[in-house]
Amino acid sequence: MSADVEQEVRDIADERGTGTAGGTATSAGGGTRLVAVGLVLLAAVAAVLFGFQAHRAAADADARSDALAAAQERVPELLSYDTATLDEDLANARAQTTGDFTADYGEILEAVVKPQAKARKISTVATVSAAGVVRGDTDEVVVLLFLTQTTTSGKEGTTVAGSRVEVTMTPVDGDWKIASLKPV
Repeated sequence: MSADVEQEVRDIADERGTGTAGGTATSAGGGTRLVAVGLVLLAAVAAVLFGFQAHRAAADADARSDALAAAQERVPELLSYDTATLDEDLANARAQTTGDFTADYGEILEAVVKPQAKARKISTVATVSAAGVVRGDTDEVVVLLFLTQTTTSGKEGTTVAGSRVEVTMTPVDGDWKIASLKPV
């Protein structure tokens, strides 16, 4: 090679950082860059996953809070009625429910509650004494309610009783409704 060509090769090699060893510096620099890019991508994926998990946890917490508040409002409406406004109260009770529970509870109201309430002139008021979430997510929340029920009967006077119920709440059109209720 001529001296000019050799000098030109050295100049190009110096610009690229390869020296005259045939590219070892470039290869080492490329490997370091590849590892760095890989670490950055891994960190970005981890951040997205952690962000998704945090969002999901926040959504579940909001669902539990909203369902608890709805249960505390809806269960007393479900279990309270007055002889004077019985048909309206029982229709309101059904409106608090969803799914198969609507039909099941409707049957109980028509077969047991309505005839007994009319015959014995029974009125009852349910209030929530305490409440808490048992478990839940954005699709379903189970709530435990401690209730006090004050019942007035035409012949028997007034009685007060306590009870506990486990209530399953499910979202319906942006609101939480009662999907099941069982004494515990």
